[in-house]
Amino acid sequence: MDISIIIVNYNVKDYLADCIKSIRKATQHLSIEIFVVDNNSTDGSKEFLTPLFPNVKFIWLEENIGFSKANNIAIKQSAGKYVLILNPDTIIPKDTLLQMFHYMENEPDVGISGCKVLNSDGSFQMSCRRGEHTIWNTFCMLLGLQKLFPKSKLFSSYNLTYLSENQTSEVDAISGCFMFCDGDLIRNICGFDERYFMYCEDNDLCKMVQLQGRKIMYFHHCYIIHHKGESTKRSNIIKSKQMYKSVELFVIKFYSGSKFFLFLLRLGIFFVRSLARVKNIK
Repeated sequence: MDISIIIVNYNVKDYLADCIKSIRKATQHLSIEIFVVDNNSTDGSKEFLTPLFPNVKFIWLEENIGFSKANNIAIKQSAGKYVLILNPDTIIPKDTLLQMFHYMENEPDVGISGCKVLNSDGSFQMSCRRGEHTIWNTFCMLLGLQKLFPKSKLFSSYNLTYLSENQTSEVDAISGCFMFCDGDLIRNICGFDERYFMYCEDNDLCKMVQLQGRKIMYFHHCYIIHHKGESTKRSNIIKSKQMYKSVELFVIKFYSGSKFFLFLLRLGIFFVRSLARVKNIK
């Protein structure tokens, strides 16, 4: 088996159907298996998708257990040389999977790679490649300094906006919407840390892979389209609260010795939340 493709679905059956159709067109000369782990969708996903895709391995859960746990269920069952973690609201162009497969075959020191990710309008999705959650990068992210100074390496080293999108680069993390992983490596480290319900689990997995001595690479020669945030738009989870909780978990896990880091992080979270409350009141 060349690639095990794992998709976690939550109430986006139409996007998922289009995603699977695009995968079918993009898997020429590759042997694949597709897992869909459904987090107890209420939009009729099971009745709609099952008859359309009889060869897909569906796993229907009775509750929403989050992104990390849902992916791990399929990772344990996967048999592919490579494991592709893929969002349901994505479209895979014809040559992308084959190019990613050949890239990983020729780069044995790479543990996880990601391709160029485009928004629905064709613009570049800057969150598809990232720097590390250092003290400074996290503070610049929370306070919006990276948005104010996107070409500055000093202020934008988290989203790496100072780098060209048309440049293959070693990075610290790539987006969980498309993670092309060494299958044995990901299975050996038991997949995602299940303490993350949503957000930052991709950063965490990339960090764990780096600790194994393997590289994280952004490969610019192919792309996917990502209709960003469709699953979370329809979720009853408060997005910002969950995101900040996940960032704090990441910091505690990898920088637990830095009380100053945690202080700055919590200060930044308090500041951003306060601004959001003022905005909502207005």
